[in-house]
Amino acid sequence: MLFITFYELRFTQPFDTPFHPESPLMSYIPHTEQERKEMLAVVGAKSLDDLFAHLPKETKCGPLPVPPGLGEMELSAAMLKLAAKNRSAADLACFLGGGAYDHFIPPAVMELISRGELYTAYTPYQPEISQGVLQLIYEYQTMIASLTGCDVANAGLYEGGTALVEAVQMAMRHTGRHARVILDGALHPNYLATVKTGIGALGVEPTIVAPKGYQSDLAALAAKAQEAGEELACVAAGYPNFFGSIEDLGKLAENVHKTGALLVAVGTPFPFGFIKPPGHMGVDIVCGEGQALGVPLQYGGPYVGYIASSKELVRRMPGRLVGKTLDVQGRTCYTLTLQAREQHIRREKATSNICTNTALCAMMAHFYMSCLGIGGLKRAGELAVSKADILRRKLKSLSQTSGGAIKSVPDYPVFHEFVVETRKPAAEVLDALLAKGILGGLDLGRFDAARKNQLLVCVTEKRSLEEIDAYVAAVSGA
Repeated sequence: MLFITFYELRFTQPFDTPFHPESPLMSYIPHTEQERKEMLAVVGAKSLDDLFAHLPKETKCGPLPVPPGLGEMELSAAMLKLAAKNRSAADLACFLGGGAYDHFIPPAVMELISRGELYTAYTPYQPEISQGVLQLIYEYQTMIASLTGCDVANAGLYEGGTALVEAVQMAMRHTGRHARVILDGALHPNYLATVKTGIGALGVEPTIVAPKGYQSDLAALAAKAQEAGEELACVAAGYPNFFGSIEDLGKLAENVHKTGALLVAVGTPFPFGFIKPPGHMGVDIVCGEGQALGVPLQYGGPYVGYIASSKELVRRMPGRLVGKTLDVQGRTCYTLTLQAREQHIRREKATSNICTNTALCAMMAHFYMSCLGIGGLKRAGELAVSKADILRRKLKSLSQTSGGAIKSVPDYPVFHEFVVETRKPAAEVLDALLAKGILGGLDLGRFDAARKNQLLVCVTEKRSLEEIDAYVAAVSGA
């Protein structure tokens, strides 16, 4: 009877009835035209176009190229045809980096994360029914703390840029200083912009120290820290930085601490299984984007920011932490603790509003690290470093010949991504590589017009020697 009723409702009008937006067939549009007019009037807009008139033209896609009034079956077919025009990292040899990386993810990770009790879980407010999720988050925190060389980590953040904002605000709360923040100009440009927006709302304008070539200018950062003195809340430096450079932050930590400020290290945690963890160099807070730890490339997100610190800063940490304890019967159990959100304590005392199921991506990272172990992470790092070195050497040799797209390959210490300088705009080189089925890297001209002939190239453990040779051959002919 329900089946018959459904079809009677669905087809109460003849098939040749003209399309109208108020038709009962438009079951997924909840508001009438009159209701939309009333809402627009309240905010002072004449139309939907008027409502979004302030947005840049390039952010508006306009109407989708599909006919109006399609049924669900026809619309699904049309959208699938459009989607088939996309090519992903699974279809191409991916040498992209700059904060999002194409690493191998064991199939077990996606199999485990797809379990209903995890995939549909929300915030584990009630520990008596959330022990499994809480245990996984606790173990994730423990792994991140161990990987970064810190005492404690939280339950996950939105992504790398906002993780840096949270780290800076964490330093401001701890030091009680709100006047000066110094940022390494070799951090991801998007992260720099996010911090400027985030602390700009607090009336703080960060000082950005330009990189020295492709390396963080640690001497200039230390000098600026001494100049700021007791007004300084923190210095944030890349490790590795946006250009892939790796530098010892130990001396910078000493200089920053002399002012009473904190040092924040920013970078992907994947290399920390292979290189010295920043927490072992005197860094106070480590943060960044954890996508490389088992979260697939997926149109820019959702990803998983992370933050870790020394134990003395734990009460300044944003979001949530899961703690391990014993119940009244002496059994091991887990519960949310140090919940510094506005939902848990008075709004004026909250440190952040980090919420929703950001822990889902954190659990992906948990399963990834569990599958690989510290030995597997180290081995993956070794493969990435050695393969990046092979490509870098070949491109350097190519730059010494006449012709070709490569002008030079700057020499500086890197992990698995590095800058290549091109003879023509990097965007043109990338187009030529894409025609050969290769995602050749990141055009740095997107962020700075002065860098239009610079390309950031990344090599992960997934890239084969055949793909590396194909890259060299393609760029040689470009």
